[in-house]
Amino acid sequence: MWQTKMLKLSFALIIIIDGVQQPDISYWADILRCNQFAEWVEHGYTHSKDKRSKKKTRDSQVNITAYCKPVYVNEKVILLN
Repeated sequence: MWQTKMLKLSFALIIIIDGVQQPDISYWADILRCNQFAEWVEHGYTHSKDKRSKKKTRDSQVNITAYCKPVYVNEKVILLN
């Protein structure tokens, strides 16, 4: 008999720079936390209390896009919080 791999739902942080998807992908347990990091990467925040975070309209860095997408990963993959 073959074994069934156990999968768990996670959220992959995808980063694209100058149109090229970066090979390093982090996997998150919580979509809200993943989205928070995606926003920080895309807008260039260096600290959670960055002064730019108080602006009503946020400028993004040139040619950097970050987003999270749901994916299933092997149960042995460590998820970030």
